[in-house]
Amino acid sequence: MNNKPVASVLLLVLSLIFIFLLPVFEYNNKFISVILLSFIIILAGYSISIKVTVIGIATVLIELSTRATDFIYLNYLAEITSNLFLIYIVGHLIKTLMKTKDVNIYTLIDAGNGYLLLGLMFYSLVGFCNQYLAGAYNASAESNMELVYYTMITLTTIGYGDITPQLPITQSLAMLIAVTGQFYVAVIVAILVGKYSSK
Repeated sequence: MNNKPVASVLLLVLSLIFIFLLPVFEYNNKFISVILLSFIIILAGYSISIKVTVIGIATVLIELSTRATDFIYLNYLAEITSNLFLIYIVGHLIKTLMKTKDVNIYTLIDAGNGYLLLGLMFYSLVGFCNQYLAGAYNASAESNMELVYYTMITLTTIGYGDITPQLPITQSLAMLIAVTGQFYVAVIVAILVGKYSSK
């Protein structure tokens, strides 16, 4: 991802806004979160290549088109497409970080992007479970930003317990989120610090 530094910085800024500022203001308007998440997906693709950007735009268009219809299978397709695209982006970013030999400020920005995109990837999976599995979480249905909060708290393994998974599949997903978050910090970031300190 370090071949497009401006896109990486903008991606970091938009991800921070989505995760930390939107929950404060977004409880009545889902449109803002959808647009911001769409820009994040497109920027994440652009940070890799133009071809991936086109796939990101197609993913966003499929997601936006499902909001105009009640056709459940189209909704499934949109959710699965978004989830697979985010999984690919995060995987590519981690692979790129592992191959990096020279650690600089953009490498650190990419590492931050990786962690936040990991959270957004899991948020997408949590949202899918919440939408299609009845009683998946004990969260209120007022805002999807509650699920962003739950995902980031689980990713950091703080786990306040105010929102909890209620089904075996969502409990397994919670464990996967927690272990992946710890793995990212303990392994990926540690490798980058080791490369930086050996300069």
